[in-house]
Amino acid sequence: MGLIGDWMRFNCDKLKVLNLSRVDYSILALYSILSILFTYPVAFSINKIPGKGDVFWFLWDFWSFKRAALNLSNPYYTMDIFYPTGVSLAFSDVSPFDAIISIPLQQLFGLIAAYNMVWILTFILSGFGIYLLAKYLINDTKAAILSGLIFMFSPYHFAHALGHMNLITTEWIPLYILFLIKMTREGTKTNAIYAAIFLVLTAMSSNYYLLYMFSFTSMYLIYYLLVDRSLMSKDFMKRFSIMTASFLVCFSPFLYIMLKEMLLSKSSYMYQGGFEEFSADLMAFFTPTIFHPVFKDLVSPINSQFTGGGAEFTVFAGYTVLLLSVIAIWKIKTKEIKFWAISTIVFFILCLGPYLTVNGAADFSFSGYNFKIPLPYVILMHIPVFSMARAPSRWDVLVMLSLAILAGYGLNYISCKARNRSLFKSNKENIIFIVVSCLILFEFLAVPFPMSSADVPAFYKQMALETDDYAILEVPGFAAANYMYFQTIHGKKLINGYVSRTPDYALEFASLTPLISNIISRSDTPIMEDIAKKDIIKQNRTELISMLTSYNIRYIIIHKTYLSDNELSFASNLVHDSLGIEPVAYDSDGLLVYHIPAPLNSSPLRL
Repeated sequence: MGLIGDWMRFNCDKLKVLNLSRVDYSILALYSILSILFTYPVAFSINKIPGKGDVFWFLWDFWSFKRAALNLSNPYYTMDIFYPTGVSLAFSDVSPFDAIISIPLQQLFGLIAAYNMVWILTFILSGFGIYLLAKYLINDTKAAILSGLIFMFSPYHFAHALGHMNLITTEWIPLYILFLIKMTREGTKTNAIYAAIFLVLTAMSSNYYLLYMFSFTSMYLIYYLLVDRSLMSKDFMKRFSIMTASFLVCFSPFLYIMLKEMLLSKSSYMYQGGFEEFSADLMAFFTPTIFHPVFKDLVSPINSQFTGGGAEFTVFAGYTVLLLSVIAIWKIKTKEIKFWAISTIVFFILCLGPYLTVNGAADFSFSGYNFKIPLPYVILMHIPVFSMARAPSRWDVLVMLSLAILAGYGLNYISCKARNRSLFKSNKENIIFIVVSCLILFEFLAVPFPMSSADVPAFYKQMALETDDYAILEVPGFAAANYMYFQTIHGKKLINGYVSRTPDYALEFASLTPLISNIISRSDTPIMEDIAKKDIIKQNRTELISMLTSYNIRYIIIHKTYLSDNELSFASNLVHDSLGIEPVAYDSDGLLVYHIPAPLNSSPLRL
């Protein structure tokens, strides 16, 4: 708790431009306490991490980035995975901002504690960012606090907190929007510079969010160009140009890395597919999440109809939030409310993806005709850059931001009505605020948050004692993110690996030998096993071992826990029949470890 407070004070000192008052610091403290409570047991876990799956990839990313930074090497290219080719991380889901701030924390407290601290901070600072934006727009502290609670604890945030560190780093989005609006309303070139800074921080959190901010800014400019042209003056265009130029200068190193990789790698990063699978279901916006401790059993049958996995199909907006937003739209007739209503609708439609899906069904029938209902994303997914955003449901971050602002306005309207009609003015306002806040927090509840063990098999800890450098091949390939986390302990090269955007060249080595290509892919069918053995028979055993050792591969490690009995039999037989060797280690962690025989290799590790 003390470390989180120190780190928050550090960030606040850096953000003096926000002119924080004592009340604001009190709100920041409130959000800190609530974040620790509503993400239980993360803050109290020593050797566990929140989430599963991709969380291990981001742990590796923190470790890899720190190592590259301390060695003054390029953090966007690594030879640690997909060895001996290596791979670029330019288009992967890295979060350089989070990785950078984690470095001192890793040095002081270790990788797991650093990850958990940064993870909790995304909740605290995301809520505080929306609080500052809403306070500026609504001029109502209670309404602003409520807006912050909605955004920081939104189901979108909880769902992606399972493993997408880049996507939960949303704290800079509201601050960019705040200074974009201040730049429009107040003028001054200073606001333009601050808007650029927060846009850079947003882009350094997620490439997705850079695209989202481009879309939001375009919509904002078009809207005010149509409803209030006085805001779009020549002076404003100068300030906007300053903001754009400042952003391009600051972000140019990252753009250079991405453009270089795109031009030289001969890999297609623009069209990765998955647009329909990772679209939001219309029913999902009105269905409580599978994380809710009370409703999860009730709503699980409904959620099971949605596609894309729990992190992608979770877009529940909250009944109280929707009610407050409707009140704001219905009762407050201003151009600001209309803008946030349009923003909600536009990004809601984008969330739905290329075709409308309702309760898992995208095909509809009428009078004997089967058809799909196309949506704007059916065009956008073919437009370069937009085509990179292959998970339309992630636009929900802007749906929830817009709803948070509208709900704040809605609470402000109700409070004003209560203030005018009540003899006990302050008490009634406070009661309304507390009741509404509690309702929203209950609807968004996700405790206890799912945790994963950060334990590492003993073999890897012993491998870390080996001072020489070599490579290992881990089986099966689909658990590569876990192996990358284990690499943070042993530090040896991995033949396989995992990045969200894998260039073609990174996969070429696996095809050099049928043993590697077949053993990485999981298969337990007799037909595939026969094909694999026939391919391997074509290679002389001595030549095969020579090839493996020429690439400095010392161990093949098979993980029992990730394989069915048939898959385990297939993999172990494949290694044994092709190389003629027995496992040198079979420990309590469920590992089969095969040492590749070679005169130059040191003796295998003894368990």
